Amino acid sequence: MESECTEEPGSSVAEAVTFENMYFALLGAAEDFRIAKNPDIRKSIHCLEAILTLTPPARIEVRTRFQIAQLMWVHTKNIDHAQEHLKKALSKVKELTSMEELKLEITSLLASVYMAKHKNSEAVKLINESIELAINYQFWYCQMCFQLAKANMDLGNISAAVTTLAAGAEYAGRINAQNTRILFSLSQAMALLIQRNFDVADVILKEVGAILENAEQSGLALTKNEILSLKVFHHVLQVSEYIWQGMIKSARQCLKQLHSCYKQLTQLDNSSGAGSSSSTSNTAEMFHWMNPQQLFLLVYVVSVMHALQQGYTDKAESYAKKALHLIDKQRTFNNDSLLSSYQIILLEQLVLTHLLRGNTSGAIRELQKCTTVYQKHHQTLKHHRASLHTALGLYAMVLPDSLDNALAQFNAALKYTTEPEQVAFIKLNSVIVHVKQELPPEQLHSLLESIEPGKMPNKCHSLKASSYCIQGLAALVEGRMQDAKRKLRETVVMANKADLNKLTSFAFVLLGDIFLKMENYKDAIEMVRSAHDIATRIPDIGLQVWSADLLSTLYERSEDEGKAKEFAEVAQTVRSKAEEDVEATVNTQEHCLLQWLDSEFPPSSMSMV
Repeated sequence: MESECTEEPGSSVAEAVTFENMYFALLGAAEDFRIAKNPDIRKSIHCLEAILTLTPPARIEVRTRFQIAQLMWVHTKNIDHAQEHLKKALSKVKELTSMEELKLEITSLLASVYMAKHKNSEAVKLINESIELAINYQFWYCQMCFQLAKANMDLGNISAAVTTLAAGAEYAGRINAQNTRILFSLSQAMALLIQRNFDVADVILKEVGAILENAEQSGLALTKNEILSLKVFHHVLQVSEYIWQGMIKSARQCLKQLHSCYKQLTQLDNSSGAGSSSSTSNTAEMFHWMNPQQLFLLVYVVSVMHALQQGYTDKAESYAKKALHLIDKQRTFNNDSLLSSYQIILLEQLVLTHLLRGNTSGAIRELQKCTTVYQKHHQTLKHHRASLHTALGLYAMVLPDSLDNALAQFNAALKYTTEPEQVAFIKLNSVIVHVKQELPPEQLHSLLESIEPGKMPNKCHSLKASSYCIQGLAALVEGRMQDAKRKLRETVVMANKADLNKLTSFAFVLLGDIFLKMENYKDAIEMVRSAHDIATRIPDIGLQVWSADLLSTLYERSEDEGKAKEFAEVAQTVRSKAEEDVEATVNTQEHCLLQWLDSEFPPSSMSMV
């Protein structure tokens, strides 16, 4: 802890000496409590608070209040009191000269407090009032640019965040802070991806990719550690973009590079530490994207999402469980909102994995765990509520006599999201429910118009392919065979191009059904066997049962009784296991989550917290 003791005009020498002795004694005691083998932060804070009772000079009061706020921010949950001290310190420091850097420190910490309390508008206003002053202090200008961008992102003002990050990148380049410049550029690309401005994001990602690829040869002032860390950030954005667009096959190579870079970074961190320090003494180069634990989790999150989109449920489940285990270990000493967001994303992916594998009891247990996280971190629900209702709708779709519940959950989800991809996904599944309900043609046609391929989000390949598939399903149901066949063949082409295995299998089953109705048993068997092989490999229980039932019928029509019996037994075995699980699930307490539609949180009777 820093000390500062100056005598103000008008005070007597004796008073000054007395105050100085007491001040240094309390300051020293506070420091001893803070750095002790078993730190006592409460007593350290009490010592600093005791200094304030001595009516210290303004400069000492400002610094002491800042020190108290720092301890409360880092070591306690009492951020309200931290905020009070920071506001008083900021008010006083404005009246003092030659304390500009301390003013920036106070402003930055107060902005962090505001953002932690979800008062992002106040954080934006506060930073904007001081950012011009920060231009003369390289670290604080960069710090405030990152903070201002984050606050605007949380407010949904992405354009403002993009502008701020661009300004930060330009400033960092001007002062030759290369690591920070690239961090700003990648953060800008991330904001543009969230904004779905893929074209501009791609330009930045290509430029940064070229810089990082040639960083060592070009003599760029970056350490090996910094280069690898930036490459991990870069590859995460690339993989995320491909996942957003549903181009899973294109993401495969980037994902391999991501795993390779992360492995190298981990090995470097575990070695003697060579290359791990900053490349310069420039204070503006003291920024990094994430710590190793956060990076580890993020690599697993994108890996889970990629595996699940491919339909590889075993791999997705394995990755998700490893990551959740690490989150549980980190919870013992870190309970921040980022961990909660990671946990929710992974639990949601596990829900989908369980549903594909016919494990409804596992799915509803993971959904219950989501509500437990929401109870402890209320703000997390704001960002994930639509996903939770969507997952509950998908859960209801696989249950008997629960199609109305599925639609209710999908409609609830639409109230809490405006994201184009999420809205389209919900509507596509709603149409499947309506097809199962055998709606009158005029009502169905109205719904089908809303999910035409041309109305899917721009550049989202998987949703466009899914749209062709659902349109093909509807045409099949209505007996428009040629139209159904054309749309399903387009689905197969698009799905194969992107490695969307579940969608390929689904389309093959429907095409097999069309050939069955046309009495073309040979082509039908070829299609459905392919569908069954894919469904067994990934695995997808619903598609396994459906394809096995259809194969049994096809072989029976082809007078191959042995094969017909074989696939009938396969279908019955898989179906019986799934039905037993469903029967057990609907009698559990967690199943009552299907009743949750409008209240802010699931009622306590539904929660096991």
